[in-house]
Amino acid sequence: MYGKGLALLALVTAAQAHMHLFFPPTLKGDNNPFTKGDADPLLNYPYGCCGKPSPGPCKGHLGLLDTDEGKPVVTWQAGQKANFSLSGLQINTPTENPYGGNHFGGSCQVGLSLDKGKTFKVVSTWQGNCPLREGGEDPANQVFDFVVPADVPAGNAVFAWTWVNREKEFNMNCASVAIAGGNGENQQQPAASSSAPAPSKTQSAQHPESTGAQYTLKSCTCECPSQTYTDSCQCTCESPAVSRRLVEREALTLHKRRLQHAEKMKAPVRRTEAVAFKSRPDMLINIDWKDKEDGQCHSAGSPYELKFPDPGPTVVQGDGEYQLKEPTC
Repeated sequence: MYGKGLALLALVTAAQAHMHLFFPPTLKGDNNPFTKGDADPLLNYPYGCCGKPSPGPCKGHLGLLDTDEGKPVVTWQAGQKANFSLSGLQINTPTENPYGGNHFGGSCQVGLSLDKGKTFKVVSTWQGNCPLREGGEDPANQVFDFVVPADVPAGNAVFAWTWVNREKEFNMNCASVAIAGGNGENQQQPAASSSAPAPSKTQSAQHPESTGAQYTLKSCTCECPSQTYTDSCQCTCESPAVSRRLVEREALTLHKRRLQHAEKMKAPVRRTEAVAFKSRPDMLINIDWKDKEDGQCHSAGSPYELKFPDPGPTVVQGDGEYQLKEPTC
């Protein structure tokens, strides 16, 4: 257990919260349908905060792979567009991952591991303005598109998101995913259970490929007409204290955003890559761990945003609000 109550409240108020990976649901996340028991209360926080030692890659949750808690939460098609989203909001539990902040940007990377977290190859890099400065903490306004490399072998993988802000803080969250249809060396086949679970708030709102139109919000189950715009959604709530009409309005908003994203994500499948996945650089993970000084890189910090020394073949440049500067390693 991670502990709740007064001890946790004292912990989370001792440091300013930040952002975490919302979609796909991160390992041990409070919106991950496979999380058992308490969710990780430190997903919003940088490495080395709160008097806790840095847990290692993926917030220390790689051990959940090959267990029920580590089942893939989404299936992505190699060569096609996908997206991820970030959140600083409370989702399901008021004492876990409290309200955070986007720190007015920073720099991010996403990547994939095919060896259960031993190595992570870069998929895309955002140099500046990540999270989006004007996006707030709502995951609906912090959505980032990328293309799954066409030559990633089919099978289960670990999707990783990292973030370095101008306060020289590092955060990393990971999700268990499945890759289908890759034209790379087929080392493993997706298990039958590797498809995404029944649509939840996360999957329906932020995963445009999902064909269902069911949303789980605030202990309510909501139904919206599939693949069509509508003026209303119907919700059934477990708790009488929940305002059903408010939840129905929120479900309608999520449904419309989902359909809008579905249109945006329609694109031809990419068949080849200029740089082979296995030749891509490793993600920069060993940087700015607050409890470690030696053997790692250090970003320049304010007023600069991080310029990754080896960002890989797909780079999204920021808005130029801050100059970029490489770390010292």
